Amino acid sequence: MKIFFELYYSRLTYFAGSLINHQSEAQDFAQEALVSFWQRRADFRHSTLSQAEAFLFTVVRNKCYNLLKHLKMKTGKEAELLSSPDFEVEAEARFIQEDVFNQVYKEIQQLPEAQAQLLKMIFVEGLETDEIAARLAITPNNVRNQKARALEKIRALILRKRLLIIFLLMFSFF
Repeated sequence: MKIFFELYYSRLTYFAGSLINHQSEAQDFAQEALVSFWQRRADFRHSTLSQAEAFLFTVVRNKCYNLLKHLKMKTGKEAELLSSPDFEVEAEARFIQEDVFNQVYKEIQQLPEAQAQLLKMIFVEGLETDEIAARLAITPNNVRNQKARALEKIRALILRKRLLIIFLLMFSFF
C-alpha cells in the first residue's frame, strides 16, 4: 500500500485539485481512491499497472463529478451540469495533462542534480529568474543559460523516447 500511496497520492491529488479547485477535498478524494483500491486489491490480482491506475483516476474523477453535482444542486444548476459534456472533456484533458506532467517530471529527475534542481525551482515552485539566482548565488543570465541547456536535454530525451516508441511500433507489425 505504501508504494501505491507514494506512486499515486500526489498525482491523484493534483488531478482532483485541477477539477474541483479545492485542495482539502482533492486530498480526501485521492486518499479515498487509494483506500478503495486497497479494499478491492484481490480484484486486481491479475491486472496490469495501467488498469489499476485507470481505476484510481476513475474513482477520483467520479468523486469530483459527484461533488460538483452536489454543489450545483445546492445552487439549482443540476440540469446545466448533467446536460453539459464539459466535465467529461475537462476531466479527460486534466488526466492527459497530469500524465504528460508526470512523464516530464520523470525525465527531469534523469538530469544532472543542478539542472534538475533548477527546473524544479522554475516549474514546480514557480520561482522567478531573480529569485533562483539569489538562492543559487549565480547571475540571472546564468540561470537563463542553465535553463536553456536543461530544457534542450529534456527535449532530446523525450524525442528519443518518442522515436523509440514509433520504431518499436513500426517493427511490431512485420
